[in-house]
Amino acid sequence: MKKGFRCFSSAIAAVLLIAAVQTAGARARSVSPEDRLSISQPRYSGTWKGNDLSVVYSYSTNQGQMTLSGRVEFSYSMVMGYVILEDFRLSAVLLDENGIVLEEIGLATEHDGFDPIPFNRQISLPPKAAYIAFGYQGIAVDAGKSGQGRTSFWHDPVRN
Repeated sequence: MKKGFRCFSSAIAAVLLIAAVQTAGARARSVSPEDRLSISQPRYSGTWKGNDLSVVYSYSTNQGQMTLSGRVEFSYSMVMGYVILEDFRLSAVLLDENGIVLEEIGLATEHDGFDPIPFNRQISLPPKAAYIAFGYQGIAVDAGKSGQGRTSFWHDPVRN
């Protein structure tokens, strides 16, 4: 009985040690300060500018809820250089006061042209939400003389 108990205890200790090492090695996903937008005011309107597009947005918060609306406006070089937009996704990343990711939420998708893309979402805010960040990805297609050229574009504010 004692030998079986020691073996069982050793196995549990090994599992706990492995779990502790994995937890210590895991880093929280975060967003750098330059990509964070404060959501401390009850109402706010602004524009976030990325390399390929701007997000014109407004939000209002009330009792743990946020209404986030706005539109994606593509840069002049995107509008003039490409004719087709594929697999576009805009997301909002909710962050705590240290920039640690609390939640990621899809805001808009589009599979057509480069006209402004509207969005409007009702979001339940996590209790410690202090900032928001925007991320996007898509594929731009041109129709040049040599056929269709495809260019992936993205901005992912989240760092591991």
